Formats: sequence, C-alpha cells, structure tokens
Amino acid sequence: MASNPLFRCAAMLGIMGWLAIGVAALGLGACGGAPATAVKEPVKLRLRVVASEGVNPNEWGVASPVLVRIYELKSAAAFSNADFFTLQDHDRKAIGDDVLAIDEFILRPGEERDIERESHRAATAIGVLAGYRELGKSVWRGIYRLPPRPDAAWYRITIPVQRQNLTVRLGRRAVSIYQSDQSR
Repeated sequence: MASNPLFRCAAMLGIMGWLAIGVAALGLGACGGAPATAVKEPVKLRLRVVASEGVNPNEWGVASPVLVRIYELKSAAAFSNADFFTLQDHDRKAIGDDVLAIDEFILRPGEERDIERESHRAATAIGVLAGYRELGKSVWRGIYRLPPRPDAAWYRITIPVQRQNLTVRLGRRAVSIYQSDQSR
C-alpha cells in the first residue's frame, strides 16, 4: 500500500497541502458561477415639487390644496396602466414590486416642497400622482423616465456623484415633470 503513488503524494503534502488544494478547487469552482451584476453609479435625487397659485380649483374657481404622491419605480408599466382610484387606495397591490419608495404630502396653492435623497439603484422612473378634484378634466399622473445609470467606478460605489434634478409642477389641472437646474 505504501507503494501506491497517491498515498506517497498524500504523505508528502501533509494536511496543509491538502487544505491548500481544497481552497484552490473551491476558488476555481466559484469562477464558473453566474456572472455578477455590475454595481450601478449612485445618484443623488433632487425633486422640487411646486404647486401653482391656481392649483386644483373648486366649483367656484378657488384654488385648493392637492394630495401628491411621488413614486420611485423599477418599472413604470404597472403605474401607467393603473387607474387613479386603484393607485389612491391600493397602490402597493397594483404596482407590486415595482415600488421602491413613496413620498406623500399635501401642498397648498403656491407652496413648494423639496425632496433630496440617494435614488434607489434599481429605479428607472419617477411617477407622480396628483389628487385633483375633477379627475376627468385633469392630467393627474406624470411619469419621468430616468436615464440609465453607468456602472460605478470602484472608488465611487457608495458616494453619489451624479445628480438628477427634477421639478414636478402641479398646474391648475395638470401635473408635469421635467429636468431642471436646481442650483441651491
């Protein structure tokens, strides 16, 4: 049995040698797995939400407060296909896993609100829902498709360098979203 080359090799290598071979084999096995997804560049999201002086007029034409919801979305498909009342009452059920973040607040006529945070890395769109009084005469939904994020450089994986400045304008009976220069 001592003449068997396998046993002679084992005796020469010892425990540390076999341990090194095992670690190397595991390392090579890991190389054959699924490709890793690239980490995307972090983006600082700045939203300025502005309600016009004449926003959401009542039956006498007097401006009124308006409910606003801002959605950060993986995909805008479910959001764009849902009706107002489904989004208002059951948004998480209607949009499902596409919802990454929600901000909800009420703005009075002429009021502004700023939202600033790091955008979720999987976000591809910003959706806005505005609770206008006369839904049939209003554009109550807005969608802004975010530009694709580049892969992050190793030294910028956690520090947001890119900024996405958007303005959400709540007009008399319509919501709009556009890219803006917010030098503040």
